[in-house]
Amino acid sequence: MAVSFGLISSCDNSTGVYGIDVVFPDSAVDFTSHVQPFLKKNCAYSGCHSSITMAGGLSMEDYFSIMTFPGLIIPENPNSSILNQILEGVLPHGTIFYSGYITQNQIQGMRTWVLEGAKLIP
Repeated sequence: MAVSFGLISSCDNSTGVYGIDVVFPDSAVDFTSHVQPFLKKNCAYSGCHSSITMAGGLSMEDYFSIMTFPGLIIPENPNSSILNQILEGVLPHGTIFYSGYITQNQIQGMRTWVLEGAKLIP
């Protein structure tokens, strides 16, 4: 579980941008249109999982970075994907992130994206 500990610690929660305006469709979730904007607004900002600060050794700014971090995203298996577990409250996150600003639509949209294979292009 060392991987998830590194992922859930070391974020600076002072600079995030709220992600309320990202709306996911019920299917055919697109990385570029939905997932990446959501991650950018809620995870991949300075002081957290940007490519510069890389809290826990993780950048969440691009597809390659999130797909190569062990266990973060397991295509077709959101129940085992660390990111889904954090978003759904199954795993704790080491710092306060803006979970109050993350909607059920966004949590379900991330789950749908993983269930659909976590593809770059649907």
